[in-house]
Amino acid sequence: MAVKFRGAGMLAKTLARPAKGKSPADKAAAPRVRNADPSKSPRPATKAKKAKIRIFVSYCHVNAVQQAKLQVHLAQLKRDEVETWFDGDMAAGDKLGTEISRKLREADIFVALMSPEYIHSHWCQLEYNRAMRRRANGAMRVVVVIVRPCGWKDTGASELKVLPRDGRTVSDWRTMDHAFADVTEGIKGAVRAVRASKVATPGAKPARASRSAAAAKAKQRAPRAKATPGARPKAKPGAKGGRTVRKDAVG
Repeated sequence: MAVKFRGAGMLAKTLARPAKGKSPADKAAAPRVRNADPSKSPRPATKAKKAKIRIFVSYCHVNAVQQAKLQVHLAQLKRDEVETWFDGDMAAGDKLGTEISRKLREADIFVALMSPEYIHSHWCQLEYNRAMRRRANGAMRVVVVIVRPCGWKDTGASELKVLPRDGRTVSDWRTMDHAFADVTEGIKGAVRAVRASKVATPGAKPARASRSAAAAKAKQRAPRAKATPGARPKAKPGAKGGRTVRKDAVG
């Protein structure tokens, strides 16, 4: 009489199932996956802050309407770390010469609204000539905007690329908005060029600081010997002024 073993079927099913645990080789090959913690997730990289560019607008008060129109068209640049300044931004009580000189020193770009009145004005020519000297030293870019027909080529601007394009005066365009929209595109190009030059030519001040730091470290490595109070320097035998004792004179 055959005896049925009930546990045989269950044992066969158990042996046929794959093992739940992983082999050591599988564990080494599979990368560990940790629970993602939103508080420890990598932060997105912050964008580098753009260098601030300062524009000095020089104009004759007869051309105040054109200057105001230019400020309107430069509104988008002002939102892009660009600061524009003209004498209308001066506060009451400021000294004209002092404030204008300071803004000229700080400016990266000088925009001259050239017209017959601008060339005739003594003060406008002082600003313009100073800007041209800074340009010759590589400290400023000069942008000449021809507002009305005038002798702008005799002012030293003949070697510059003037605006609007092709040397057309603002008064020759269909509207003032069309003219200053073209002028704004040219100023945007000048802003990009100045920013690129600031990135390409960093200052030399950090190098001086590093040399001074290296000199300080060298001094720390070789400290001077401190002299003890009351101690006399040892005289070398045979030295001038030193006292020697003869052996035959003893006794």
